[in-house]
Amino acid sequence: MEFSEFADLPVIDCHAHFKRGVKSLEELVSEGETLIEVIRRGRLRQIYITGEYAGLYLKVKYPGLFYAGGRVPAPYVDGIGRNPVKDWDRYMDELIEVGFDGIGELVSKPAERSRRIPLNSQYYEGFWDKCESAGYAVLCHVADPEEFWDERLIPEWAREKGWGYYHGDFPSKEELYAEMHQILDEHPRLKIVLCHFYFISADLEKAEGFLNQYKNANLDLALGVELMYNISRRRDDWRSFFIKHQDRILFGTDIGVSQTLQEHLDRVWLLRNFLESDEEFYTPETADPLLTRYREPYVGLNLPRHVLWKIYAGNFMRLWGEKPRDVDLEMAIAKCEERGERFIAEALRGLTG
Repeated sequence: MEFSEFADLPVIDCHAHFKRGVKSLEELVSEGETLIEVIRRGRLRQIYITGEYAGLYLKVKYPGLFYAGGRVPAPYVDGIGRNPVKDWDRYMDELIEVGFDGIGELVSKPAERSRRIPLNSQYYEGFWDKCESAGYAVLCHVADPEEFWDERLIPEWAREKGWGYYHGDFPSKEELYAEMHQILDEHPRLKIVLCHFYFISADLEKAEGFLNQYKNANLDLALGVELMYNISRRRDDWRSFFIKHQDRILFGTDIGVSQTLQEHLDRVWLLRNFLESDEEFYTPETADPLLTRYREPYVGLNLPRHVLWKIYAGNFMRLWGEKPRDVDLEMAIAKCEERGERFIAEALRGLTG
């Protein structure tokens, strides 16, 4: 299908990133313009962006088009040791007060045990308690594809990124899941979306059991394309799963791992074609290198319109609200100055008029 053939429905991308390494006002403005083109040409209504205070710039510059996720220190000793959070209540309330709509992407990719602070550690207890009690939604990346633990199966692009966990003292995938399951057991009202389908798309029965056990957990569809590949191998069974669990699945692309406008649009197209068509198709050659080129095709799910509405927008608005929060511009400028991000502060000042 072409973009023009996709359903005329509101689509909110729940998982996108502001380009990393932006260090000037010119780059900030340029990247914002690129994301607006993604919204326009990709037929999106809104984007939830992870990009710290650059996300607040987008919210003010383009009212109503962006939600923004606030940063929480990653679960590594190196990051926490430099600037630990001592008062989670205050930290989290300030994030929301300044204009962030929720938390994350919070990332718990595998790291060697000597450097990790587990998400279920004592350090994070106040974080999860606050998110649950205040109703702050969390976008959270746990683990990685199972082949990253196998030297024979890992894709070359992942090996080059250093995402191989078969040498060194890394936690297993099941250990990472055990951490999250403890959090979910202890916080049954937590609003949480687990990125990349929680990397369980290779096991339909496991996915079914997980959603049945943890009624507050949700899954996003952010690519890697291994999830579309895995689901396509049992297309009819998975189609029934998507219809049954239509209230628990969210549209997301991982834009920002991609670099160019075309690569961003390819990610939007891949997912929309997968959800809306019944076609057999492949990763476009123009897509970013992190999307594997499989020999076997993906097979579209051709989901009903009412299911698409929930996956595209309804589930996001239930968790994050029907419209983005307002930004406290003066507070945002002051925070940027404190952090040494003067070019973002300058951009925000330019929007005060």
